[in-house]
This record gives sequence, C-alpha cells and structure tokens, in this order.
Amino acid sequence: MTTPDPTVLTGILDLLDELAGDWEYDGEIGPDTRFIADLGLESLEIVVLGTMIQERYGRLPFAEYLDELGQRPVEERDVSVVEVALFVCEHRQPVPEEV
Repeated sequence: MTTPDPTVLTGILDLLDELAGDWEYDGEIGPDTRFIADLGLESLEIVVLGTMIQERYGRLPFAEYLDELGQRPVEERDVSVVEVALFVCEHRQPVPEEV
C-alpha cells in the first residue's frame, strides 16, 4: 500500500489540527508534515498522539513501531503524517461487516 485510506489520513490530520495549539505550532499541517522536524514534537507528545490514534482506530502495535523508529539512525527517525497513516491502515483491525 503506497497511499493510505483517505479517511484515515483525514482523521489523523484532524487530530493534529486539534492538538496543534498545545504544541505552539501555527503552520499548516499536511500529509508531508514531519513530526519532529516540522512540528517539533517530543517523544512524550508522540506517545500521547499514538494513544489518541488508537482510541480512534483500535489497538495498534505503536510500542513496536516507536521501538523500530528508535533503532533507525538519528537522521531517519522522523516520520511524516502520511507514513503514520500508512502504519494505521496496515495494522488497524478490520471493521466487522454488517449483516
């Protein structure tokens, strides 16, 4: 999957817009916005965001994802909004079909 579900991407962007005031960020947040370089998020803020994403999309392997990011070279640890949306799409639980 190279493009995320548009509803997931929009949902994550909505969460970020909601939280942007807490981060003292007043720029535009889009799919290519990076969490560290652009938003200046600290690790605790990323964990809080991960928790909010899981509240919306169900249990996800965020601890493993963050651990994997931490194993990367420093210059490769930052991720974009679209990368997180792809992670959510790949790991979210399927919605049961209505009968």
